[in-house]
Amino acid sequence: MPRIFAAVFLDLDGTLVDSEPLHCEAHARFLKTQGLEISEERILGNIGKSDRRFYLDLMEQSGVRGEVDAWMAEKTRILISIYREENKLRLMPGVVEFLDYAGSEGVPCAVVTSSHRLLATAALEVTGLAARLPMRICHEDTPLRKPDPSPYLLAARRLDVPAGNCLVVEDSVFGVTAGVAAGAFTVAMRGYTAEAEILAAGARRVVGSLADLLPLKRLVTVSAGEPFPAFTPTGQTTPSFALQAPAPRGQV
Repeated sequence: MPRIFAAVFLDLDGTLVDSEPLHCEAHARFLKTQGLEISEERILGNIGKSDRRFYLDLMEQSGVRGEVDAWMAEKTRILISIYREENKLRLMPGVVEFLDYAGSEGVPCAVVTSSHRLLATAALEVTGLAARLPMRICHEDTPLRKPDPSPYLLAARRLDVPAGNCLVVEDSVFGVTAGVAAGAFTVAMRGYTAEAEILAAGARRVVGSLADLLPLKRLVTVSAGEPFPAFTPTGQTTPSFALQAPAPRGQV
């Protein structure tokens, strides 16, 4: 039987690793050194977006002067220290099960992230995913980033597969927007962004664990709003499904 998806493209922060709270912590620690006390809500509003834009906006609004590249570098240094030295980074639910399943089905997986390669590598190494996910599209690889589809289109080109035959798993509005614009079947992990916003951006489904997506053929066979049957590690489900075309984009 042919594969349901030619490849799976996984966002990193909030999809593979539970790093969003640690990003917030690194932002708060750094900004405090600049005399800025920023609410957690304000920082969480930057999820899936650009640290550069976030810091430039803060400088303009607060009147604090600084070099944005230096600010970003120091925040990254703090975050990597939190990852490597404080050992706080954890996997998101279902990651191991999902990667095991994809490997058993011969479906290639790649990381597509807006994070810089240095930071993405650190996150994957400390969580034991580096060897399992060697294919990565990072901040440096495309001139345009999410919500532009360029990162996902590049990932598809590198794997020599049509983007429209791929599955994208995201957790932010920008990420979902990018996946949908690339023509991929796009779903999302439940996180810090309101589920209604994720669905409005075009996600077909929002799940609490990557394991909730298994087996992958359920994504294109279960009707919108219908709960998935339970998944077992053997891949057997009850009832079984006949393959059919994906639902029209925008339906979940």
